[in-house]
Amino acid sequence: MGMLNLIIANVSKKPATRLYPFEIRAPFKEFKGRIIFDPANCIYCGICQKKCPPDAIKVTKAEKTWELNVFRCIMCTECVGGCPKDCITISNERPKTGAKEYIKNVAPATPK
Repeated sequence: MGMLNLIIANVSKKPATRLYPFEIRAPFKEFKGRIIFDPANCIYCGICQKKCPPDAIKVTKAEKTWELNVFRCIMCTECVGGCPKDCITISNERPKTGAKEYIKNVAPATPK
């Protein structure tokens, strides 16, 4: 009789898990999803590169490039706090699956 009671109890309850691709839970308030870089006001000073413990950020001032190795990044947010122009932020949205290893931003050339 014990097994029958267990079956009846489980049939009448909600499932304990979600069907992930169809039911996506909203992220927590403090969830660190992905790094967002805004090149519009970046001066390519390299402070974010110096503050990054795993060396995931590479900045080249001469070429005006900013590159992030997504797989090396440990989401410590040291780059966010160190940026003098607030070009780097953390969003709480989940990164897309199948993400590229590098995110590279190149500043547009200014006409002379």
